[in-house]
Amino acid sequence: MVEALAQNTNEYSFQERGTSVNTTAKEIEKMLGMYLKMGLVQMAGTRMYWETETRYSPVADVMPRNRFQSLLTSLHFVNNMTVSETEKKDKLWKLRLWLDSFREKCLQVVPEEHNSVDEMMIPFKGKFSRIKQYMRGKPNPWGFKVWVRTGISGMMCDFDVYQGSVNGIRAKSELGLS
Repeated sequence: MVEALAQNTNEYSFQERGTSVNTTAKEIEKMLGMYLKMGLVQMAGTRMYWETETRYSPVADVMPRNRFQSLLTSLHFVNNMTVSETEKKDKLWKLRLWLDSFREKCLQVVPEEHNSVDEMMIPFKGKFSRIKQYMRGKPNPWGFKVWVRTGISGMMCDFDVYQGSVNGIRAKSELGLS
């Protein structure tokens, strides 16, 4: 999957700028690791991880800031040129392959005896408004709503990203609920 991510990122940067970022799967893995570390140690802006006063070595020592930002702006999960118009009707078509792969891994988890299905918000305030939701009263009211099935331990064994209504009717969930 990471190899495909590197290839799609190179192709997208070439399509957009006329030059490839020439990344590899190994470099994409490093960038994703950096991004995860940034989620653990949050700062007001991305540049702060490299600035002298706020430098965070587990991020700043992995790759230069400009290279990280170049990869991040070119990061692409799918080749836009190979996707059909039918596939593009899926609001998550750019991430579908990755979501399906992750869901398959979750479904391999042996479910616990007692399960719960609940909604969860993945915080997001960006411009991807096609599926962004606002849920008053949640700790993170803006973001992507995901229906999640978990066991008592909190281990997720299935999920469904809410994409809104389909022709005025909610899309059918595959979490086993009617």
